[in-house]
Amino acid sequence: MQSDVGTNGGSNEVRGKKKHKLQPRGKQVAVKRDRNKTGSYLHHQSMESDCLNLLPSVCEVLADSRLVLHDDTSLEKLLDCFKELIMQNDEQYLAQYLPYLQKFLQSVTQSCTLDPNVFSFSLKIAGLLASKEHNFTLLEERGVLEYLFQPDSWHMPEFWKISSVRYGWLQGLWNMLQHPKSINFFCKNRFIKLVLQLQNDKGLFITSLTCQILAHVLDSTMAVEIEIPSCIPANTEFISVTKEIMSHVATSLVSREKAVIVPALRMLATILTKCREPLKIMFWKHVVTPLEALANEKDDSFTLPIIAVLQAVVRSSIFIHPDCRVETLLDIMLFSRSVTESVQCAAVILQVEDCSEVLKRKATDIILLPLLCATASPLDLHEPDKLHDYISHLEKQLSQKATCVCLLTQSLASIAETICKKSLANVPVQLIATSVMKLLRICIGHLPFTLLGAGTFPHLFGCYKVQQCSIDLLGGLTVYAESVALIQEAFTVLLQYMQCPDSNATVLKKTNQAILKWLNICSPSSDLWKTVIHELFGLMKKHVCDGRWEVRDSTLEFITQLTADLKGYSNYTKTLHSSGMISVLFTSLSDLEGYVQASAVVALGEAVTTSDVCSNVQEKAVTQLLSILSQDTQSFPHRAAVKKDT
Repeated sequence: MQSDVGTNGGSNEVRGKKKHKLQPRGKQVAVKRDRNKTGSYLHHQSMESDCLNLLPSVCEVLADSRLVLHDDTSLEKLLDCFKELIMQNDEQYLAQYLPYLQKFLQSVTQSCTLDPNVFSFSLKIAGLLASKEHNFTLLEERGVLEYLFQPDSWHMPEFWKISSVRYGWLQGLWNMLQHPKSINFFCKNRFIKLVLQLQNDKGLFITSLTCQILAHVLDSTMAVEIEIPSCIPANTEFISVTKEIMSHVATSLVSREKAVIVPALRMLATILTKCREPLKIMFWKHVVTPLEALANEKDDSFTLPIIAVLQAVVRSSIFIHPDCRVETLLDIMLFSRSVTESVQCAAVILQVEDCSEVLKRKATDIILLPLLCATASPLDLHEPDKLHDYISHLEKQLSQKATCVCLLTQSLASIAETICKKSLANVPVQLIATSVMKLLRICIGHLPFTLLGAGTFPHLFGCYKVQQCSIDLLGGLTVYAESVALIQEAFTVLLQYMQCPDSNATVLKKTNQAILKWLNICSPSSDLWKTVIHELFGLMKKHVCDGRWEVRDSTLEFITQLTADLKGYSNYTKTLHSSGMISVLFTSLSDLEGYVQASAVVALGEAVTTSDVCSNVQEKAVTQLLSILSQDTQSFPHRAAVKKDT
């Protein structure tokens, strides 16, 4: 278990330009500062040692009751430092500095005027130290743990009203619960009651952490009883904790207060995701009836938490039990929620491998309807009577721009996700392909709304979010493409997008990726393939000169990928060198944007290594690369040139 809830994740090292490709220009300075992160590791270690050498003085300052912290950032950095040492099992550092930390924690138990931030820090650091059994024993023997984690014993009980202190208390427990002794300590001191109370806290981070702790305690008590019974004598406290959590969840689900029900649903989803199968089955039997009642209430505030619960269930062994009633719940959710949430439920159903065909067909209808209605495509539904009112409501939602975009992107993304698994039930792929290409034409005005009649939605014009999802889906349809007519129509639409001067930069990049997929299923000897390649080079020459650096950069990347994939075909290499593209690549080496220069280096390097390249062109390319190598050794073009040179 990692103690990472509510903390900032570590930053990744910069690995070439790709990591920061689409960052604003203003952020590039920060990127450059990070380039030598790996090389400065030893320096970092030295700084860490220097900081730790100051620990005795730091502890003395923190223990000073006159101190008021206006910023606890330094405390978090110190905490992160010790977390790293403990995770690395650096016993040398821990043994050296443990006495100072123990003395600090001891002083905390005696202070009546401590700053709340310092007190919260002491809870977290105590939990971190107690994650090791040896330290746990030392702190427990000195009464430090019992004082810090029993709020009733605090000299300043009013601290419990401060959310940062409550969170620090939970974080300390979460850090500590790494071994059987700490689990026993948790159960023996009845901390379960306080954690369950915090389930309904107003702080989102607090309620999230309670879910993690409760699921971990449940799983750990079972592990203690099953795997290491000799370590701790079997006692009723473990059983009591399990029953108490189970009772709390079941009782909360039948509450009339949303503020109680929603956290309980989140906790149930966490338990069903993280715990062992026997516990999952035990909990499910206790909650399935109140869950059905909640699903039938048609309250949209419960929808997403219930979906999270169902997603956890369908990935477990619960689903294969004949009396689990999961499909009943899925069916209720599918037709009793808002249009947007019904699409989400349908997506969950289509991800379930063992789901009945009847339910999958219903889910397929729901997930396709936004796309089919938006494009006035023919509706061949499995349950038309049941869906009549649903379709009327759907059309109203599609007539409003905000809900229309949300519905369509959900529908398109869900279809794309399931299309690769071939899990759409009994739906002709031709219908999906025709509809999505019609939608793409609508979005750039190539299909007048008058041709579609009533029910068409003008706000789709120029909607790049819908365009992106539609192109992703079109690219995914290549796994089904068998018709030459379908392949030709797909290329026609994609080339229209490349010709459109107003296309969003990300839309163009996705268009490039989709074209690559369709080229891979098209025969290089066909007239269609040759025509597409010829048109592509004419369009790419324009895009390499686009005013947006993102477009220039992604186009050069596209050229690189095309050349890498297709340079074995003489038709491609002939078009590459006769189109004037090589000259354009040389020009791009002087681009003012470093990212674009780097992409030009890679594209040119790929292009001049194709067969039948004039030696003069190769010599010119080498000269240009050497010139770049002689420039700033930290630049992206320099690194790209080094890679190509090697």
